[in-house]
Amino acid sequence: MTTHAELADLNFAEMCRAISRNSGGRALDVDGLLLWSGTHPSPALINGVIRTRGAAPPAREVLAIADAWFGEIGHSYSLHVRIGRDDDLVALAGELGLHAIINLPVMVWEGRLPEVHVPEGYNLRRVESTAELRDYIDAVAEPFEMLDEIPTVFARPESILAPFTGAVLVRDPHGRPVAGAWTHVSHGVAGVGFVGTLAHERGRGLGRAATWGAMHLGFEMGATIAALQASPMGLPVYRRMGYVEVGEYRIYAREH
Repeated sequence: MTTHAELADLNFAEMCRAISRNSGGRALDVDGLLLWSGTHPSPALINGVIRTRGAAPPAREVLAIADAWFGEIGHSYSLHVRIGRDDDLVALAGELGLHAIINLPVMVWEGRLPEVHVPEGYNLRRVESTAELRDYIDAVAEPFEMLDEIPTVFARPESILAPFTGAVLVRDPHGRPVAGAWTHVSHGVAGVGFVGTLAHERGRGLGRAATWGAMHLGFEMGATIAALQASPMGLPVYRRMGYVEVGEYRIYAREH
């Protein structure tokens, strides 16, 4: 039986494929390895490599394949390591002096979804047009501190409007976009990502509401569980929501 951790891994890989495909980038599957690239050269999130099964290919081969592929594209990339399952990659990253950007707990939620509540005067709805897509970018790019990168991820309407993909946007009482969350469904999992709230609106539960809203979208598209990779800021919020940790990724930067 496939575990929740395995399902979360499968969904994460599919999310990366979808993000690249729907933004005009590219993805490559090579016998147990996934490489994905967007239209921005940053190694953070947009360009990366991760194993999709076991411990194959060997660590040095992983970097050799990735170095060649991204070298041709002309982008730096991030090496995503599954803690406890990619010990050889961790060792090689240390040997090569790769910079560890962040550790991201992999978390899963299952159960009956609660109703979504936002503060009085605020509105949460699904993103359904290119105009709303631009507002979604305005809501999440700043919290991610990726003002140049996020617009390239959501440069095309299909980045949010494609099958099994969607997003929600929260507006303040004046109609201004202030928070949002995105989801992509695969393997029965609603993968949640790109959750953000503008700094001056934090503390109102808007990020939590957007996450619940994205999960509702995912479940409407056929998911039965949800998964995400938690940032340090989001981790305590997701724990309170009922998410449980099933694994951890460590992300290294591989600069050219």
